[in-house]
Amino acid sequence: MTTTVAKPVTATAAPATARALRYPPTLGFAVTWAIWALTAALTLGLPDRIDAADPLAAGLLFAGVTVVLTGWAILGYTRYATAAQLREWTPWIGVIGAWVLVWEWTTAKTGWLVPPHFASPQHLLLAFYEDAGILASSTWHSVLLLLIGFTIGAIAGFGTGLAMGWSKVASYWGNPFLQFFGPVPAATLLPLVLVLSPSTYAGSVFMVAFGVWFPVAVLTRAGIAGVARGYFDVAQTLGASPRFLIWRVAVPGALPSIFTGLFMGLGASLGALAVAELLGVRDGLGWYIQWTKGWAAYPRMYTAIIIMVVVCRLLMLILFRVRNRALNWQKDLVRW
Repeated sequence: MTTTVAKPVTATAAPATARALRYPPTLGFAVTWAIWALTAALTLGLPDRIDAADPLAAGLLFAGVTVVLTGWAILGYTRYATAAQLREWTPWIGVIGAWVLVWEWTTAKTGWLVPPHFASPQHLLLAFYEDAGILASSTWHSVLLLLIGFTIGAIAGFGTGLAMGWSKVASYWGNPFLQFFGPVPAATLLPLVLVLSPSTYAGSVFMVAFGVWFPVAVLTRAGIAGVARGYFDVAQTLGASPRFLIWRVAVPGALPSIFTGLFMGLGASLGALAVAELLGVRDGLGWYIQWTKGWAAYPRMYTAIIIMVVVCRLLMLILFRVRNRALNWQKDLVRW
């Protein structure tokens, strides 16, 4: 009787697909690289039809992107993780490059889209450069106002939802109030806030906090009420106190819903921020947008909108990181 001995799998027997991922894509990456190179050559080589701004800065920026892509591809031939990242982001980089190419062609090079409502990439870069100081100051004041309002609204919403989800008495008295006032858009409270707030800044903070309070309160309440009864029974059998049941059983079990409310509240707070800065606040991105719009300085207005989008994205990424750290135990249980 003969026995068959299985051969050990060695590192040289790696699947072909794994080896293929080591290298950047050929056709897709080549098209993406060519799009950015063409955009840079078009910006620098073709004269502008519209005398908006010097195209040198925009052309150098697009050429810099091409150089970065070249270095990224070269590095991808030596590092597996770099090649995998390049494969993942190549479609998006290509789409953005194609959009920038069309944008440059239809504005500065052909004049099909004319100012002031449409601005070329070099015009936007010029607006960033000329208003760098006021944009930095406005961004700082808006972020500070947003963080203060978001923190107050999140704490108030968490407290409201926790009380209503845990206590039947709080749910009985608080539910009508939550349903009646919660869905009201923060912008509709502007006349009331102007009359009742002790200062314009306090009114702005209140409007941002109000936009966060409702989604956090509703989803915290739903999360607390949705924790399985069996967890509380087991903890009580082991002698857990009411404080332990709240902070070690109910709140951890409701964290997924709480973070969903925070994400929704962040989006609502950004909408409330633009309205809140109309209360007389003399600095901030919302104020800057309204001010530049009044002067029909649309390129400057677009720069503030771009900064607001970037700030929103960064805050969302930070919140995702906090959620991933707090809900690390969920990774093997649910699909993220």
